[in-house]
Amino acid sequence: MRTTSAFALVSGTLILAVAVACSQPGTQSIPSPTAPASDDLGPGGSTLKVPAPTLQSPANNQQVTATTNISLVTGNVSGTNISFPITLEFEVRLLGSNPAGTLIANPKVPQSSGATTTWVLPNQLDTSALYTWRVRATYSGAFGPWSSTFTFKAPDIPPSYIRGNEIFDSLTDGKTVGTVFGNVQWLPGVGVKLLNQTSRITYTLPVTLQEGTFSMMIRGVDESNPGDKSKIMSMQENGGDITSNDYRMTVELRGRNYVTPGAVQARIITGDAGDEKHIHDTPRRVVDFNDEDWFLWRCTWQNNLFTLEVRRGGPNGQVMYSATQATSTRAYRPIPHVIHIGAPVGRAGAIDATAAGMIVKNLWVSPLQTRPSFPFPDVLASPSSRR
Repeated sequence: MRTTSAFALVSGTLILAVAVACSQPGTQSIPSPTAPASDDLGPGGSTLKVPAPTLQSPANNQQVTATTNISLVTGNVSGTNISFPITLEFEVRLLGSNPAGTLIANPKVPQSSGATTTWVLPNQLDTSALYTWRVRATYSGAFGPWSSTFTFKAPDIPPSYIRGNEIFDSLTDGKTVGTVFGNVQWLPGVGVKLLNQTSRITYTLPVTLQEGTFSMMIRGVDESNPGDKSKIMSMQENGGDITSNDYRMTVELRGRNYVTPGAVQARIITGDAGDEKHIHDTPRRVVDFNDEDWFLWRCTWQNNLFTLEVRRGGPNGQVMYSATQATSTRAYRPIPHVIHIGAPVGRAGAIDATAAGMIVKNLWVSPLQTRPSFPFPDVLASPSSRR
């Protein structure tokens, strides 16, 4: 049988170490692994005489609770003859049309001190998909036997719905319970991207929310996006020009065409767009966004108060904007109550409509109650956190 290149490399290292030790009295050679003879390769052709790692979690067929940053935990390789630094090679595959699975990650990471090593898989998982993973030890080009193979399953997405005065729409499974206007791009496992200023998704509540909350996760917009008074989210009564609607609610992230790009402001009208005392604006503030992070945008209306809050990463993330504005005592009661991701084109034209390019997931509308944890969780939020 022919000697493998990994065996040759380890053998060369051994010969060099012995030669140096013999030529320099008083020095001590660095311990090296024992490589098998060419006619005595280990399981799977392994060239390093070490045991296979013992995987710990996620265990066989476990369904994980997140779709990214999955922690893979393996037992470390140990033994009396192992006195050299071990590197662990992880292999993660997506099971699908390819019977062997599609390789999605194959990193090599130093073995940690202690009993276990944890590596975090950064890939975005496909909904309900099955994955396999295994690990082996390596050193200086030689490799030990693979561990057993474990499988785990990505989260399922519960059905989205509009029910009474409540809406849940994950927007991560390529569909919506709302109505799509204009051009959008579905990003499986991520969300929906609104491609143009005339793009939006619209929902009609069967029951009006006089007091409620409206929130969603947003990525992909900052002060460089096209537009002027661009809209992230909005509400109104029925249809028509949203600008002059008697129950207008708009949340804006001003675009590059505005005098101060990146400014955040909201407006709510409680029943009469022609009467100034029913028109209420939150303070306008420039916020340092970036288009890579996720941000939770949430507005709440109750009694005579309106609140807009923006947090980096989720309900427990850094507060980027927070303002509570007193409103008139007139109730917010649009009939029918229409809700938009983005906004329809108003009298100022498309430049003041939707913030083009934003990616949206996890829309939630309800009475004043907790925002639930989602199967595609709000980034940085604990899976069990509620706010």
